[in-house]
Amino acid sequence: MEVKEPKRRIPLVGILSGMISVASHLFRKPVTVQYPEVRPYEPERFRFRISLKLDDCVGCTLCEQVCPNGSIKMEKLVRENPRNKRMLYPDVNFGTCTVCRNCEEICPTTAIYLTHEFETARTKNSFLYSPLELAMDEKEVKK
Repeated sequence: MEVKEPKRRIPLVGILSGMISVASHLFRKPVTVQYPEVRPYEPERFRFRISLKLDDCVGCTLCEQVCPNGSIKMEKLVRENPRNKRMLYPDVNFGTCTVCRNCEEICPTTAIYLTHEFETARTKNSFLYSPLELAMDEKEVKK
């Protein structure tokens, strides 16, 4: 049985190819965006923040069942809604949410949906959004 020796490479070729790669990026325009003043490009189909229409939610718990990492839990909320007799509404933990959109796709009444908002910085140290906070815009939640 013959043993093949590995190909020997010239050490300078690897160094030169690395230097060429660095030099090609040296003259490109930087990608950095000065965020608060300049908004980054958002694709038209971009979705991030989960929102909820409280009047449309029927409390079926499908969103909780389909969530792959358990970010959605159902919470009892005493509220007058003839469609939701069990008074169960989703409570979302954005700290573990992967924005997979499964909850949006499974909802039979389109009560839970994703919006274009991605600025979800908060002053309180919790990523949990109650059903009432999900029904509000992010600007209203921060107040």
